[in-house]
Amino acid sequence: MVSAIVFDLDGVLIESHSSWERLHEYFGADEEKRKENMRRYFSKEIDYGQWIREDVSLWRRNGILPHKSEVEDALKNYIFIDGVRECIKILKSNQFKLFIVSAGIDLLALNAGKVLGIEDIWANGFQYDEKGYLTGEDVWRVDLLRKDTVINQIIDKYKLNREDILSIGDSKYDIPMFEASGFSIAFDPKDEEVKMKADVTICERNLLRILEYI
Repeated sequence: MVSAIVFDLDGVLIESHSSWERLHEYFGADEEKRKENMRRYFSKEIDYGQWIREDVSLWRRNGILPHKSEVEDALKNYIFIDGVRECIKILKSNQFKLFIVSAGIDLLALNAGKVLGIEDIWANGFQYDEKGYLTGEDVWRVDLLRKDTVINQIIDKYKLNREDILSIGDSKYDIPMFEASGFSIAFDPKDEEVKMKADVTICERNLLRILEYI
């Protein structure tokens, strides 16, 4: 029986481009360099931590990386998917363990989690100096292509079984998470592959629909 539910963030809980895209747009990152960093990651020339560091370096202006407050400003305006608040309230009232697992930015995930009352959050972050400026170093918790490793960590930490976990995502990058879970829902999926790998597909953009399968 399902006792834990793992949510992707972007496109599942909030209406958003990826948090990385938002930051790149906000800080005016060079498009060609961004694409090259992405190519190097997917060709396995660099790992995910290095990709984070390479991308952060693109936000440097006049030799200075942004302050944490600027990153927070870039990520502060987001909209919850329809039904999210009501759905999470119902799940919490029924004692489900709730998690957010995102390869995006922890500042955004933590903010959304605080509003919703979800405390167990796995996402990536940055290191800051004593004045609050980014150092360029990463805090790498979730690999875009290996969300299954986080599911396994959750299983170990909370003494769960694979069958206890229901995972909800919307892209092909959530497939490893699906494969490590007992049951999976593709929520308004972006990719055909994720439809094929999920146990259930929901095409309506209202999170309350997931309650039909819990």
